[in-house]
Amino acid sequence: MLSKPEMTDLVNEQGAVGFGVYMMIVLYLSQCDDYEGAYTNGQLQSLADQARKSRAYIRHIIEDYGLFKIEGKRFHESFMNQYSHARTNRYAREEIEIDIEKENKEKGTKVPDMIGPSAYEMVTREGRRQGGHGEPVPWWAPPQRDVYMVWSLVADRWVPPAQIDAEAERQRHKEMKPADFMMKTAWEVLTEDEQTRIQDNAKRQ
Repeated sequence: MLSKPEMTDLVNEQGAVGFGVYMMIVLYLSQCDDYEGAYTNGQLQSLADQARKSRAYIRHIIEDYGLFKIEGKRFHESFMNQYSHARTNRYAREEIEIDIEKENKEKGTKVPDMIGPSAYEMVTREGRRQGGHGEPVPWWAPPQRDVYMVWSLVADRWVPPAQIDAEAERQRHKEMKPADFMMKTAWEVLTEDEQTRIQDNAKRQ
């Protein structure tokens, strides 16, 4: 990768910052099906927020160095065919994990889930829980284990950013109660029914 003339141009012009942003984009694509990400204003803004750069800068890195190919509303890394072995291994690992989960269910094995923020998340002074991308996260959600995943209020789970429908998320947020996102008081005012709700939500994936 580093020997590619396109990469040389990027590093010569943008330095370590440009290379870091490039790697951040590649890591985002690695979470997407077939390494193809959404090329939309919303996704570009999400990447810009992560990199603390402007959306125009992210677009510049993607469009102007020949490092990525854009096809309509999707884009992928130009050299991704060279990583076919790694991609095969990724899917093989996923199949193994699915088999293990299936076997555990058949044996009646239960793996308890934790609840509450991880190091990727934050709790505001007001006690509101937020994911690593600043999105609202309900207090009963399992910890964020991948910095590139975001919480979907619609799906009620951590998902790749490409799966987020911003309008649907905003609508779902309006339907929820402010207390649903409050970590500060979550354990102070729980009834027995609410404690059961915690356990039920912890088991859902």
